[in-house]
Amino acid sequence: PGGKRAFVHDPAAGVVRCDLDAPAGGTAPATTAFLPGTAAVQLCRPSPRGTYLVTWERPSPSLPENLRVWSAETGAMVKGFSCKKATLRTLQWTHDESLVFHMVTNEIHIYDARTFDRRGRVRCQSVTSFSLPERKGLPSNVIPPKEARYTLTTFAAGVKGKPARIDMLRYPDRMGRESSTTVDKVNVPSGPSLACKTLFNAEEVNVKWSPRADACLALASTAVDATGESYYGSSHLFLFLESDRKNPTAGSVIQVPLPAESTKTEKGIVPIVECQWIPNPMITGVVPFGVISGRMPALASLHHGQTGEPTFLLGRAHRNTMDVSPHGRFVVCGGYGNLAGGMDFWDRNKGKKIPRHVVLPPGGGGEATSYVTIKDASDLTVTSSNPVVGHQWSPDGRTYVVSTTSPRMNVDNGVALYRYDGSKVDESRLPWDNDKYRPDRLLAAEFVPAPFPEDDGAYYYYDDRPQSPAPRSRYTELKGKDADDALARLQAADAAAAKAGGKASSAPAKALAERMRREREGGAAAVSGVKVQAGRKGPVGSSASVVGGSAPANQKSKSAIRRDKQKLAKEKAEKEAEEAERRKAEEEKAKIEANRTDPAKRSKKIKKVLKQIDEIKAKRDGGAELNEDQVAKLATEEELRKELAELGL
Repeated sequence: PGGKRAFVHDPAAGVVRCDLDAPAGGTAPATTAFLPGTAAVQLCRPSPRGTYLVTWERPSPSLPENLRVWSAETGAMVKGFSCKKATLRTLQWTHDESLVFHMVTNEIHIYDARTFDRRGRVRCQSVTSFSLPERKGLPSNVIPPKEARYTLTTFAAGVKGKPARIDMLRYPDRMGRESSTTVDKVNVPSGPSLACKTLFNAEEVNVKWSPRADACLALASTAVDATGESYYGSSHLFLFLESDRKNPTAGSVIQVPLPAESTKTEKGIVPIVECQWIPNPMITGVVPFGVISGRMPALASLHHGQTGEPTFLLGRAHRNTMDVSPHGRFVVCGGYGNLAGGMDFWDRNKGKKIPRHVVLPPGGGGEATSYVTIKDASDLTVTSSNPVVGHQWSPDGRTYVVSTTSPRMNVDNGVALYRYDGSKVDESRLPWDNDKYRPDRLLAAEFVPAPFPEDDGAYYYYDDRPQSPAPRSRYTELKGKDADDALARLQAADAAAAKAGGKASSAPAKALAERMRREREGGAAAVSGVKVQAGRKGPVGSSASVVGGSAPANQKSKSAIRRDKQKLAKEKAEKEAEEAERRKAEEEKAKIEANRTDPAKRSKKIKKVLKQIDEIKAKRDGGAELNEDQVAKLATEEELRKELAELGL
């Protein structure tokens, strides 16, 4: 993590250490294992500060402790644990490497990171995973607490009809009532958890921590969607806060409210595609986070870090990844993996897509080479020539790398480098040769991490420098149609270069795909680059949502809206009653008409009614009291006898 060493696994030798500080070509690559007896290792990762390495290999009678902790400085084994499952997440360090948490059945044991002496335990029934923040930073105006505290989350899957449970805990005071810590070899009980959430539709939880380690996003998901709406299962996003604004001594949990513009399924469900924090803890105010939600084309949005409310919409497109530069200013929304590899480069401070500085090659119409700045084009999306597998910002936030690697893709392996504005660095200027990686020889491509500062345990953050302005005497700014023509000219040059390089040109297919994508994302411009008004209830452009402006002058109050609803409900009920009466009268009339068409049938019915009238008369003569229906029937006697006489039967 500090960028000084790289550890590589050689199946013939084991885990080998490579010194990155050595001059290029000064030392031969290491061929002997730095960690003895690690040839069979399958998983390996460093601790947050790089002091330790943890490895996993298949358990065997000769190696019962298959989860081993090593010193990254000396290569000596420090501690061993037993772990049957192929994972390294059962052993995690705090961000400053002072404590180690180890998950076992129904418990999480806490150790001192230097001596591995027991410091306490977290009791959690049916716990399946937990998460600790690997870094923590505080702004310069925040005074750190005197006592070291560490937040963590636990996830217990649902069993025997009980719901799953996500808990936010804090060492040493809020780890659950059944947990305890050890002070001077004495167990000290702990208080309840800071916040918890129970839910039935959760099989696993992916936790992403705020850079200040005081909040986290928990993405709960299921592999199979019980509603049948999605092949990829269902998902729900929750925001856990260590300190509630109303009650600072307790935490809180919020289900993140998604923008009204997110495309829903037929049953009104909004799937969660991606969530990501702004990684810089030094920014002023609350640290925001980003979410990509909805069916494709999905909507990318920025949210408030405490309320979870959406604050800015980055537009709707076929995107499934959000990468934020380390200083938090530049944001890339990309469609990687199974998607086409489109990328949008945003400046979060300005709320706009970044203008692109490019060099246009000579055109077929006799145009000379020109230096232009493409600004305010209809579509500033950057499209990768190959499917993207790896992607990462540089530590200084000035360049962005994408790679096509094996075994995910076994053809056209290589690495492409982009500037922060989306302009691609020419391959002739790269310090590597992509031809050596083709077709399937590239396994990974990553930037060397930034070095750790010597004075504290926080990560180093490069300063957010202004954008590099293009020389106005050299670059010409293009807008509107001129910008679109420049993009088309650039795409044609790329297709010609690919054809000249011996690759099969896919320009016609890509052009068709681009047209289809633009048709599907036709409404993206309406929700791209707009601020979201607090408290709105509708999508962008609706009467209930006025983005970036004040509320309409004719907007009604809540009481007036309630009275209008009551009035409409009353009118609807009256209309339904009138309709029922009219329908009943029509049915009676239809019956009478049907009887008149058959004289014998009508005569039989009249005689039956007259017989009932005679019985009513007998009751009346006997002194019985008649009801309203009987009186009404007596009133029809004269008319019925007249009708019977007319029938002549």
